[in-house]
Amino acid sequence: MRLSIIIPVLNGKKYLDDTLKSLSYFQKPNGCSCELIFQNGLSTDGTTDVIDAFCSRNPHSYHYSEKDGGQSDAINRGVSRATGDWVTWLCADDMILPNLWQALEEADQTQADIVYGDVVFFIENQFIPAIGTETHCKGKLAKNRLIIQQPGTCIRRSVWHEFGGVNPRLNWMMDYDLFLRMESKNRKFYRSKQFVAAALIHKDAKTSSGSIRRLLEIWAIIFRSHLRQARYFRLKPYYVYLLEYIIKNIESRDLKSEFLLKFLFKLHRLFWLLSIPEEKDDIEKRFQDIPDFTFTVAHL
Repeated sequence: MRLSIIIPVLNGKKYLDDTLKSLSYFQKPNGCSCELIFQNGLSTDGTTDVIDAFCSRNPHSYHYSEKDGGQSDAINRGVSRATGDWVTWLCADDMILPNLWQALEEADQTQADIVYGDVVFFIENQFIPAIGTETHCKGKLAKNRLIIQQPGTCIRRSVWHEFGGVNPRLNWMMDYDLFLRMESKNRKFYRSKQFVAAALIHKDAKTSSGSIRRLLEIWAIIFRSHLRQARYFRLKPYYVYLLEYIIKNIESRDLKSEFLLKFLFKLHRLFWLLSIPEEKDDIEKRFQDIPDFTFTVAHL
């Protein structure tokens, strides 16, 4: 197998259809070079039946319904069953795009340990590019912020096992933690200029949470990375994620006040002034060149 995609899910029936359609389309041109591993945490909303029906129609699709210790544990369980040269995980509200195959070919040529590309956000029935993605260089994750969109990010399976996968104690930013650990060991990151995945942005998503626990988890992850590599210490990632916490906390409320809406707009501008999306213009230009069928595939 060339690629193993792990799909951890718990009561995700509401958003699962688009994910499954994108996976089905993604497999077709490449036959058996991709395997799908569903880690179902004993869903009770009909998710189990939906996945069973999908696996019966699609070869190299495997469904494991079992109790787990949360999303991170489910991801690690799925990777332990994987046989692909590369592994990635996809949430039940994310969609994979066909260009991921090209990104993997590019990564093979560069001998990279991890490959990531651009992601499209689907918000309120429209697609917009994620402008925060940037090319990795030494220490950039520790000195700035998370510059990698996790959907569609692939890691060599041998490297995954070397680092022990994602930390099962983490609930929100297990991807950032894994990437920082790989960065501290000078693993090779390859940034493709392909749009490789689409993510549905909605209030039910964990990453939309304004929880203070999420902020504390992020700060702890960054702090541990700075202990490993003190020369990468910067205050910037701490206050960038504090500002993000404030924004998400406000967005999680039912906004009716014109003052709050204006204040939120100013906070968003401040966030990106601090974050400095260096590749924004290039991403938006390439986004305009994406064929219309790509969006059809992403949201059939």
